[in-house]
Amino acid sequence: MKMEYKLLGNGSAVILTRQPEIVYDELYITFSGAPSDATAIIETSGDSLYRKLSEGTCAAPANKLRGEVKITVAILDGTTPPKRWTCEELKAEALKDGGILVCPNDLNLPQTIVDLRIENQEIREENATIKGELAAIKKRLDEIMEAYDFT
Repeated sequence: MKMEYKLLGNGSAVILTRQPEIVYDELYITFSGAPSDATAIIETSGDSLYRKLSEGTCAAPANKLRGEVKITVAILDGTTPPKRWTCEELKAEALKDGGILVCPNDLNLPQTIVDLRIENQEIREENATIKGELAAIKKRLDEIMEAYDFT
């Protein structure tokens, strides 16, 4: 199975493949937009797996995926704080046939919507401030142009 994330400029990442899948061996995860030196940190059931990305992709063993699976992409080059992206969580549940059902953990969607609405309001306020400053600059420039003699 292949899970695909898109890394965003705000330090988060969203899952592009949202349909549940059954994994038997390894879960392959692709991170679109990941730097070449990035590492995926996969946390599940108290274990942390560090996987160096190769062409934006890594693999996690299915038998290590249980419950809520937290994923972070980070550049571990010694800089403090490291550049990182917090990814949407996955949910993994063992099946009777030995497979693991993996799907996006959508239980946190209400909080995600709240966070997006707050961010949207902040963007609107910032946009209004910028529009006001731009109008003041335009007005001042018009005043300068009126007073300047081009002849």
